Amino acid sequence: MNLVRFMRRLSLDLLAIIFSLGCLPLMFLPSLLCDDQWYMITLILIIVILIAPSKFQKYITVITVFSISFLWSIAYSKQYLIKIEPYIDKTIVVKARVEGINTRVSNSPTDPYYVKIAINEDSQSFLYPKVTISVYWDQQIKPKAGQIWQLTLKTKVVHGYLNEGGFDSQRYAIANRSLLSAKLIQAELLEDNLSIRQLIADHSLPYIDRFTYRGILLALAFGDRSQMVDEHRIIMMQTGVAHLMAISGMHILLVFGLCCTLLKILMFFIPQRFIYFFIPIIIAWLAALFYAWLTGLNPPALRAMLALSIWIYLRFKNSQISAWQKLNRIVASLLLFDPLMILSESFWLSCYAVTSLIFLSDWLPLPKVINNKKRWYWIRLLHLQFGLILLMLPIQLIIFQGISLVSLLTNLIAIPVITLLTLPLIIFALFFSVSHCIHLASWCWFIANKSLEWLFVCLDKLNLVWLDISADFYLLSIFGWLAFVIVRTELWRRFGFTLLIILMILCTPLFKQQEDYWRLDMLDVGHGLAIVIHNGKSAILFDTGAKWEKSSAAERIILPFLRWHNLNLEGIIISHQHNDHIGGLDLLQSRYPNAWLMSSSLALDNHYRCVAGNTILWNSLSVNVLWPTQLVKYAQNADSCVVQVTDGHFSVLLTGDLERNQEYQLVTKYRNQLASAILQIPHHGSSTSSSYAFLNHVKPVKALISTSRYNPWKLPSHKVIARYQDLHIDYYITAKTGQISLIFDNQKWRLKTMRSEIKPRWYHDWFGSLPIYE
Repeated sequence: MNLVRFMRRLSLDLLAIIFSLGCLPLMFLPSLLCDDQWYMITLILIIVILIAPSKFQKYITVITVFSISFLWSIAYSKQYLIKIEPYIDKTIVVKARVEGINTRVSNSPTDPYYVKIAINEDSQSFLYPKVTISVYWDQQIKPKAGQIWQLTLKTKVVHGYLNEGGFDSQRYAIANRSLLSAKLIQAELLEDNLSIRQLIADHSLPYIDRFTYRGILLALAFGDRSQMVDEHRIIMMQTGVAHLMAISGMHILLVFGLCCTLLKILMFFIPQRFIYFFIPIIIAWLAALFYAWLTGLNPPALRAMLALSIWIYLRFKNSQISAWQKLNRIVASLLLFDPLMILSESFWLSCYAVTSLIFLSDWLPLPKVINNKKRWYWIRLLHLQFGLILLMLPIQLIIFQGISLVSLLTNLIAIPVITLLTLPLIIFALFFSVSHCIHLASWCWFIANKSLEWLFVCLDKLNLVWLDISADFYLLSIFGWLAFVIVRTELWRRFGFTLLIILMILCTPLFKQQEDYWRLDMLDVGHGLAIVIHNGKSAILFDTGAKWEKSSAAERIILPFLRWHNLNLEGIIISHQHNDHIGGLDLLQSRYPNAWLMSSSLALDNHYRCVAGNTILWNSLSVNVLWPTQLVKYAQNADSCVVQVTDGHFSVLLTGDLERNQEYQLVTKYRNQLASAILQIPHHGSSTSSSYAFLNHVKPVKALISTSRYNPWKLPSHKVIARYQDLHIDYYITAKTGQISLIFDNQKWRLKTMRSEIKPRWYHDWFGSLPIYE
């Protein structure tokens, strides 16, 4: 009872902050607590509460709230993983309800795509809460939301690449409950009852399918971004307006505000005795909830609805609290509802944006004359946008690793167009489409599409400069916050020397000295190969990974890694011409036109010939070519460019997809000259390579394999792994470790992996413990 009494005395806002901080370790823990550790902490907490003297109750209360929050977040995360694990890498027969609406073009063949389903029942007792799976659907009959199917599925966990500077898809998958995917083996329709969402979509699609910007119309109307054109995605990202096309708090609040305004106008025509203050708010809240549900209740929309609900409750309670207090309580409530939100980048973006808005209004407000007159609207908008861009710079650099130099101007154009024209028209168009008001619906969809057409004409002309920023300069991005605080508090008058020192600290990346060590990174590119060798700010690349249907390893992995480390690519070595090794060459050459090229192919425009005996001296390193003996028209596995990179003390042998016959020839020709501390295992660990004779002459201390977790060739081969184990050679597989980094410094070297040393996180460790292939 004493503890309860003290909790009441403590500020609710303090308790909310402590609760939020208790969830924060979930972002950084290398592993989740085991059950024994969890129960031990709980027991210790209970004992401390019972025996603590009353004079320390205030501190005990703070510790209790923090501990409860921490234990709750751990338990919630473990429960989710426990619920998912029984479905990984299994062939299952399930009865499932289709969750994702079908927005494909009517009466036209479509490529296979992913369909989100929720399992209703299966042969095991994993019924509640429902498990969702993203199913790769390649059958002619297309499922629609609300239908019940009996499906035979081959499941797997969603696996992403793990590299410095790259998108952390594993963290994203856990935060958004999208861990499971599956290949469809057989499907049988059991019930053909369509959901209301699908019925609304079916009424709207005949209109939407006629327009050029149907992908964006679908994204704003139903939250389906899968059909957006890549060209539009790139333009929006590079001009800084991509946030407007993803359903978020802004869209939810816009629907709420639009509905509330219309209802207030309607009240002018209603007798006063029927008017109640909260009727417009309640109906507008229901409209916002309906829109969030229509767009799939994605995590940002769900967070926005929870936040809106809490705001309405506080308004109903007539709580006289500041905007900071409301934000604090809303964040704590969201984390109480779902602690895994703290892993979501969109959650941090939303919180950071709201914090920036409050800070801007409190610390650098405009004069009342400008705020109260409509003619100064553009000044207010410019003040808001400029302030947000400056304040949000730190988190934008962390997430996007760059900035658009025209985002201020593009947002000044795009925000009014989307919020005042496009989205309201889409809302009315949906209503008229369902109401069968054909002409009104057609006009609303037409004008909405036209507004997007005008907007993209402007964006295309303004898409001038996207500036990539390396991680070295991220600290400098907080200058905007400091500037606002200094101007507001006039610190420059009394603490000028201190501020000068702070500014010099922020600018230290500009004067950073080149490191003495050199480094080699085998990137996690799935089935393929990409190795970055860098010395200071210069880098050469051995192979470029694969090119996929709509992207490549170069675009998604290699370029972000180079930007993260602020590296200039000076040279590219291509081992051979298979797609998984040469796929990203064109893109990299377009980005780095001055980079030299070396390969064993006559078909490529080589600056250096990869022929045995040739040597490239690069910075403090020697790149010695060992194989092949001559150039060929089309380089295959047997023609792989084999190089030995050495600093005079340590050597690294890079082999591409070399095969056994060529290994024997290398042994015959070089013998003990092959000795290297590090070996890139040939041909992704295939049984056609890594002969005992070759390994006995190379004598590596560490061996590295680049392969994907799920690969049809089941690489690395068990036979090959057995050879390395027999010879007591430590081996590392990117499918398990993520990026593998070797740092050579002062006649010593060390190896670090992304999962274990560079960025050890419990969600990375969980993925790493799963089988490589099934």
